[in-house]
Amino acid sequence: MVISLRSLPPIAHPRFDAWLAELPADQRGIIANAAKTLGPLLESAPYLLDLAQTNADWLAGALSDTADGAFADITAAVETAGREAADEAALSPVLRIAKGRTALLAAVAETGGVWTTAQATAALSDLADAALDAALDFLMRQASTKGLLAIPPEQATAAQSGLAIFALGKHGGQELNYSSDIDIVVFYDPDKGVLANPAEATKVYSRMIQKLVGLMEERREHGYVFRTDLRLRPDPGSTPVAISFDAALAYYESRGQNWERAAWIKARACAGDKQVGEAFLKELAPYVWRKHLDFATIADIQAMKRQINIAKNVGDIRVEAHNVKLGRGGIREIEFFTQTQQLIAGGRDKALRVKPTAHALAALADANWITPKASTELTQTYWYLRAVENRLQMLRDEQTHVMPATAEEVAIIGRLMGEPDLIQFENGYRAALERVVGYYSELFTEGETLGSGEGNLVFTGSDDDPGTLETLAAMGFADPHQAIETVRKWHYGSYPATRASAARAHLTELLPALLVTLGNAGNADEALARFDNFLSRLPTGVQLFALLRSHPHLRTLLVQLLASAPRMAEAVIHRAHVMDGLIDPAFANDVTHRDVLVAKVDAFLAEARSYEEIIDRARIIGQEQKFLIAAGLLSGTVSASGAGEQFTALAETLLNRLFGSVRTEFERRHGAMPGGRVALLAFGKMASREMTVTSDLDFILLYDAPDGESTGDKPLSTNHYYTRLTQRLVSAITAPTAEGVLYEADMRLRPSGNAGPLATAIAGFRAYHRDNAWTWEHLALSRARVVAADGDFGSQVDAAVGQVMAQPRDAATTIADVVAMRALMAKERPARHPFDLKLAKGGLVDLEFIAQSAQLVAGATVALPQALTAQVLARLGQTGLVPQGMRLAEIHEVYSTVLQVMSSALVSPFKEEAWTAAFKELLAGLTHYPDFGRLELDLAAMRAEVQDAADAWYEKAKGL
Repeated sequence: MVISLRSLPPIAHPRFDAWLAELPADQRGIIANAAKTLGPLLESAPYLLDLAQTNADWLAGALSDTADGAFADITAAVETAGREAADEAALSPVLRIAKGRTALLAAVAETGGVWTTAQATAALSDLADAALDAALDFLMRQASTKGLLAIPPEQATAAQSGLAIFALGKHGGQELNYSSDIDIVVFYDPDKGVLANPAEATKVYSRMIQKLVGLMEERREHGYVFRTDLRLRPDPGSTPVAISFDAALAYYESRGQNWERAAWIKARACAGDKQVGEAFLKELAPYVWRKHLDFATIADIQAMKRQINIAKNVGDIRVEAHNVKLGRGGIREIEFFTQTQQLIAGGRDKALRVKPTAHALAALADANWITPKASTELTQTYWYLRAVENRLQMLRDEQTHVMPATAEEVAIIGRLMGEPDLIQFENGYRAALERVVGYYSELFTEGETLGSGEGNLVFTGSDDDPGTLETLAAMGFADPHQAIETVRKWHYGSYPATRASAARAHLTELLPALLVTLGNAGNADEALARFDNFLSRLPTGVQLFALLRSHPHLRTLLVQLLASAPRMAEAVIHRAHVMDGLIDPAFANDVTHRDVLVAKVDAFLAEARSYEEIIDRARIIGQEQKFLIAAGLLSGTVSASGAGEQFTALAETLLNRLFGSVRTEFERRHGAMPGGRVALLAFGKMASREMTVTSDLDFILLYDAPDGESTGDKPLSTNHYYTRLTQRLVSAITAPTAEGVLYEADMRLRPSGNAGPLATAIAGFRAYHRDNAWTWEHLALSRARVVAADGDFGSQVDAAVGQVMAQPRDAATTIADVVAMRALMAKERPARHPFDLKLAKGGLVDLEFIAQSAQLVAGATVALPQALTAQVLARLGQTGLVPQGMRLAEIHEVYSTVLQVMSSALVSPFKEEAWTAAFKELLAGLTHYPDFGRLELDLAAMRAEVQDAADAWYEKAKGL
């Protein structure tokens, strides 16, 4: 026997003995000579025993050779098959048998002391390289046969394919685990001229790689070769499996992350066109090895460390069930310790740009980044832990990193490490972990810790961290794997909001606290899905992520808005700055005091330096203040009536300031109108101070001026002058700019509606309402209000409105018109949803019609000209005209609250899917109901009350 194996601690091995007894004499003699190693090894490892039984003749031959010689024969067979195999049926078994024999050889040689763990992992890596090259050789010949290549058949080899296969991770460092996946990335050089149709390069190469992966990982006769993972390529969720060099470089330069830089430290061209691969690595070097490390990168590296959450005094060191890779003091910490310092210093010192971990530790010591002692101790500990990991995996060919949960099973690992005493093995294992923790904890000074200290939160790489799965489950996520995939997608820069490195740096720091907030939202998975959808449509993230990091209450508020108020979330998507006001200590004053609101708007508009800027600034402050008022409403800070008043105060202020700017700009061109005066008369919700966040501006422009022309360089006649001025005002309000639309304007309540001129002379207004107006126009006029006027012209308009309202009417005819109009409205504009409380039978319109019709037929008794609907209803109760008047005023308040909340919270309030449980709960709370069901029942009863009161009122009013 040439291979001289170290004996393992003895155990009974009946299965090994039984198999040995069945072997032919020549094989039995050779294998029996190695029984002190093979007996304990194969008895403990069912996978290896099965391989030995399948490859008994080969094993006997290998034991008669050197380990290196036996392995050289394996790789030679793989290379020959790659060059000569006629089809997959010929190639597949060669690759799979080679993998099985390499696994058996590596296990025997490593546990028997012939190979070090470093040699065993290098052999597995070399086999992976050979298998990839062999498969690609075969696929290139196949492509040539199909006429897909532009090169001669004799050149159709992996080495001349233009396709470079890069090994990353442990494969790249030639340190493959015993049962590891191989992480590969595949890029092609479009200028190599290999394909017959270069335009089909991505398609052809991607199909080739898909077939290659099948050849490697599909379980067939003789098992599989290597599980093959392509997820470390750029943005794996949306890119093909083979992409061009240019596309890859563009990704890494614009969207690459620091953990990807760490992954590329170990990358090497392991198969395919290695010349092309080396050229790419040279091009990529400035991305991986930066000359200067900016603050965001350092912060990201620190955050990566904190996310792993294995710093001082976190978790515990144990043996049973410890994760040798990801646990405290484990392999990942040594790799992170090494790669982080390579990233920091490798841009300036090329000697640090080495791939294997042990070599990198030595280079760091040579460059005085770490002490020689640290290098020696960490290198020894690294290979010790890798040896433990290999033994865990060789038992059953499982890709596990977790130590057994029982002392008996741990003892098996100890014996395969050559340690017969369980206590001694456990002490040695703990000591190794403690050494790593000691160095790792000093890597950076401690910064901000995880938001809740809940446990691991690791989203780098492509494997799910077991500790992170546990942490997310504890936070309330029913599907932790999906949560990790979602967060990983953010880290890839898949969305515009996460493409900037600064945005990802902020997001990395924000994540722990954000996940805690999502976990506290009731349904963590739904909350995460909503946040992901929100993030996917957010154009930029830096400002918002920084804001959310610094202000915990904003995180909670945003998560609540996503669940219950999608309209508010949409506002943030389109204008993230709208949240700025929420952190202002004066927020409560801003949204509850009219004078504070007006002063803030005036101060913001005063900084405008041009007419165009004031148009934009009006939109910016308008959107921000609408958002803040709505936030006050939905948070319970502002009542529904208070919100209506504030929405109206905002609209009035902006309308007045814009009108002033429009007139100034208009008069520069067309001059003033001698003796002319104007007023803006508001209708609808603006007139009654009940506007919502979505309300239009209902107003008309009235003027009083003699016939003539304006005084400017381009004079206009009186009618034309005021019509053009009105057009300019409407455009200033409604025109979409880069900052959006301010309000929609509704001017249909001018005399003759859309058929009449945009601007109306006061004399024409009086005549129209005296002689030609419809009853519905007088109803609308019952709450009309002047919101802007020159001098005392507003008083003249008020007087004109008063004259219209006071003119004699036939009560029966007027009420008949009102009833007919309500019936027509019910037919042509029926309620669209059970909560369409404006149009529903017994809804808001019916309350308004009661109040407005009372102003027409009993105005003297009511004695509240132009009053709000609720005030008129209460007055009708006091006078006895409508005995239920006070109750109707209370119902009006409930309706108004519901409609205010619906318009502030929902984008599509009349679509059933908008009525989520979270919104229903919000609505019930803001209307002071214990639950939504009770609110729903009461509203149905209220509608019946209103309808009964309306019928009774109309019957009574006919006789007034």
